Amino acid sequence: MRFQEPLQEAVLLKRHKRFLADIVLINQQKHTIYCPNASNLAGCDTLGSRIWFSRHSNEHKTYQDTWELVEVDGGHLVCVNNKRAQQIILDAVAIDKMPELAGYKHVSTNASFQTESVDFLFSDKIHLEDQNSIDEDLLHDDCFVSVQSVTFGDEIHRGFFPDTQSNKINKQLSTLIAAKEKGYRAVWLYCVMNTGIHRVFPADHIDSEFGCLLRQAVIAGVEMVAYSVDISLEEMHLGDAIEVCVPARMLCTPRAEQKE
Repeated sequence: MRFQEPLQEAVLLKRHKRFLADIVLINQQKHTIYCPNASNLAGCDTLGSRIWFSRHSNEHKTYQDTWELVEVDGGHLVCVNNKRAQQIILDAVAIDKMPELAGYKHVSTNASFQTESVDFLFSDKIHLEDQNSIDEDLLHDDCFVSVQSVTFGDEIHRGFFPDTQSNKINKQLSTLIAAKEKGYRAVWLYCVMNTGIHRVFPADHIDSEFGCLLRQAVIAGVEMVAYSVDISLEEMHLGDAIEVCVPARMLCTPRAEQKE
C-alpha cells in the first residue's frame, strides 16, 4: 500500500477529543488534524514527537488532513491510522503473502455472523460480494477473520493488545468464538503497525476481561495470527509472521457467573 501523496512532517502538541490532534508544521504554524484511531494510542501521543500526516481535499470534511505515522522512542515508526490495516491484509492476500488465508476464491468485506459484523469472510465455493448478512447456512470451509491493529509496544519489543478497554473488541472476539463453535474457521489477526514490536501479548493489565476471552478463544480453536508491517514514509506492506504469546494464568470467572 503506497500513500497517494507525499506525507507531510510536523511535531505533535497534543491529542484531544480522541479524534483530533494539534500539531506544529515545519513553518511553525499551529494546525489541527484528524486522528482516525479511537484507542488510547499508548506511547504514541508524546508531546514533541515527530509525526507525518496525509493531505486531502474533501469539502465534506471539517478536518482535511489525517494523522498517519509517528516516531516513537528508539526511532521506530508506528502507523496510528488503523483503517490502513485491512487494506494491508488484502494487498498481502492478493499476492499470496499470507499462507494462512491462501486458496480462497472470494473475499467479502461486508459480512456478519449471527448479526455481528466481521472484517472479512473468505470463501472457496460461493461468491459473497453482494451479500450483507452471513448466517449459518455457509459451508464450513469458510473462514471468518477479524483484523486488529497493534501499536502499543515496550522497550523490549513486546506488543500488547488492546491498549484500552473496548466492548466492541470483545464482541468481535466473541463472534469468532461463536463461528468456530458452529464449525467454521475463525482467525484473530494482529496487524502489527509498530516496527519495534517482535511479539504480541494480551494486555491483561489493561483489560483483564479481554485476556480471559482470548484464552477462551484459543481453547475453542480460534486461530491466532500476527504479522509485522514494514513502514516507510512512502509505503506500507506486510512483513514477517511474528509470535502471538498467550501465557497461562489464573483461571478467570466471567462477570455473569460471579453475580450468581
